[in-house]
Amino acid sequence: MVTSRIKPHLKCLTSSGDDLQHAVVERAVEFAAGRADTAPPPVGPGSHVLVVHTGRSANLRWSDGSAVRRARFHTGEALINPAGHAARPRWQDDVELVLLALDPLWLKELTAESGLPDAVELAPAFHFTDPLLTLLVHRLLDAYEADGPADPLYTESLAQAAAALVLRQGTQGRALPVREGGMPARRLAELRDYIHVNLSRRITLAELAAVAGVSTSHLNRVFKASTGETPHQYVLRQRVEHARNALLHTDRSIADIALSAGFADQSHLTRSLRRALGQTPRTLRAGNADGGRRPSR
Repeated sequence: MVTSRIKPHLKCLTSSGDDLQHAVVERAVEFAAGRADTAPPPVGPGSHVLVVHTGRSANLRWSDGSAVRRARFHTGEALINPAGHAARPRWQDDVELVLLALDPLWLKELTAESGLPDAVELAPAFHFTDPLLTLLVHRLLDAYEADGPADPLYTESLAQAAAALVLRQGTQGRALPVREGGMPARRLAELRDYIHVNLSRRITLAELAAVAGVSTSHLNRVFKASTGETPHQYVLRQRVEHARNALLHTDRSIADIALSAGFADQSHLTRSLRRALGQTPRTLRAGNADGGRRPSR
């Protein structure tokens, strides 16, 4: 059995592993009380853990020593288990769960950067529904269940957005302050130049934030305020445009163009072009055949 990195007594089905800097997302199975080979540890997890129920409805008994809570969980219903909080969950049936573990130090940094008091701490949240948070976590997991490597700009942005919602949910609904304003024109130009020079490789949120001179938690906001797009949307659009130009104006192989544009492989390029332009690389070239180029290889 592949064990969960988040909760070792769970059977892990999918995991982001070490790919995310401050988080781990997994799909896992937690066995009914008494059926697992290993019991839940007597101490709480080392990370803040969001648990989203995704399978058949099941009853959960949650005990933290001071209180016992019982509820029937349906698909999409969730709980938050803060770091160090030993809740000792006991399910009546085997359940499939999606889990997101967040580094407590990183969440504390997000709290400070967002203008909330340093004393704010994440509290347990039992049996709640947050459709946007659930959607973000599922999309994050989808990125690791898809073919090919996950795009770090995309996954890190999703993890950060999910962390902000976990923070809001676990701090009695206190919304993070909204700050207006974009990036100085010079910084934005430097950031765009950096993206274009490094388009062929995996670009992370952290390195873009360093170029922009802002924290990773603020980069998405200031970049979108300046361009109308998130960093991931902008980079993907640049990759599509780079590939489109190369397909129309060069004889290079589609596989080579895919790598030079920063796509994982030819299949990744094909999926992205179909979504963005409604065409595959081959049909795009075929439509430009009158230009006198040789057919694609």
